[in-house]
Amino acid sequence: MRTPTLFVWGDGDAAITRRAADNCADHVAGPYRFETLRGVSHWIPDEAPAELAALLLPHLKEWSGQ
Repeated sequence: MRTPTLFVWGDGDAAITRRAADNCADHVAGPYRFETLRGVSHWIPDEAPAELAALLLPHLKEWSGQ
């Protein structure tokens, strides 16, 4: 199986543009999901930990075989 990928991007990210984030899908062979957090910068874990966890935990559970 190819590695499932969840890309979480903040629309206030000054380091990774939306175009760069969108282009990531071109380099992923497995299941891919893209999520945007509005008003969040590059430092997603610091600025939006609950929102990140709400996306990450179901993704990990789904693909861990549990």
